[in-house]
Amino acid sequence: MTPPLRSPRMVVDLSALRDNLALVRHCAGPREVIASIKANAYGLGVVGIAQALVDAGVEKLWTGNPDEAVALREAGITAQILLFGGVRPKHFPVLLAYDLQPTLFEDQSAELLAAAALAAGKRARVWVKVDAGLGRLGVPLEQAGAFIRRLASEPALELRGVYTHLPFASQDGRAWAIDRYSAFKQLTVDLAQSGVSIPVTQAWGSSGLLSGAPDSSTAVCVGHALYGLSPLTPELASRKELKPLVKSLSADIIRVDYATESTSQAGGYALSKRRRPATVAIGLGDGLRPAASGHSARVIAGGRCVPVAAFTLEHLMIDLGGENCAALFDQATIVGRVGHAEITLDDWAHWTGASPLELMMSLSGRIPVVHEE
Repeated sequence: MTPPLRSPRMVVDLSALRDNLALVRHCAGPREVIASIKANAYGLGVVGIAQALVDAGVEKLWTGNPDEAVALREAGITAQILLFGGVRPKHFPVLLAYDLQPTLFEDQSAELLAAAALAAGKRARVWVKVDAGLGRLGVPLEQAGAFIRRLASEPALELRGVYTHLPFASQDGRAWAIDRYSAFKQLTVDLAQSGVSIPVTQAWGSSGLLSGAPDSSTAVCVGHALYGLSPLTPELASRKELKPLVKSLSADIIRVDYATESTSQAGGYALSKRRRPATVAIGLGDGLRPAASGHSARVIAGGRCVPVAAFTLEHLMIDLGGENCAALFDQATIVGRVGHAEITLDDWAHWTGASPLELMMSLSGRIPVVHEE
């Protein structure tokens, strides 16, 4: 594959990932840590992140994207790969060929997967998602017991686990989630008493883990916290111990106006007198978001934080000020630290009105990612 010719690139810090994993494991105690790598590992590059997690001893990876799951297998990753719901039955032969473990929550898919497994001479390993009140995906809680018993009795299927999803950000949300967790817990107790063996149960992600929600499940499935993000409001849990993974996001300066004065024209990008405009080769088409009204974004150029004057599809127009602080083909840092100057994802979140995760999703797949120790 021809390497990218444009200059933008993101450097991801794998040592920070390992530190966050150690913190998550400490919080999880005896529970197994399953890593959520959905959405291109939260925009950080799914293959490199998955390999680093496996190297650190993570045995199960969870994603909602079957194409990314196949890419992991083709990259040589042999860990267990679990799939959130949404896989169409016509893809079951592919899932079986790559030893992927899908989620089931309705009878028709269960019957078709059992038939596909029989045709392939395999026993399909499956998970069940229970909708305990969120309303996204899953078998409704009141129907879950009967559905799981039917699935567990199917010889072509092997029940690997039962889980639910109860995310929250606020104290009120936490109270709701704990109430719904209690109902999910009772379901698993009832199933065990009726003789259904469930190797893995899971209810909490980063929000439940970081806030210390009660849990008798055997696993947690964590995404945000692994990647240095917290879904919680500050009063519920601090994220000071979580380390950001984006070490830098940068692009080349491809134009510098060395003239001492410039004149502004209607509709143009020239800056006022005694300013030094420059152009950086990254823009909206790369996933950057423009600053919201009343805010001014900044980048680091020549070791100084300088303002962004305009956003275009492929470029940022920046103002170097009256000094020769940066030269043609120097790098401008959009996120990262250069000397004493630093710009973070949180800064961009403040300027744009988007969350750090939303910013990562905007950049995901558009910026080449380099994973470094």
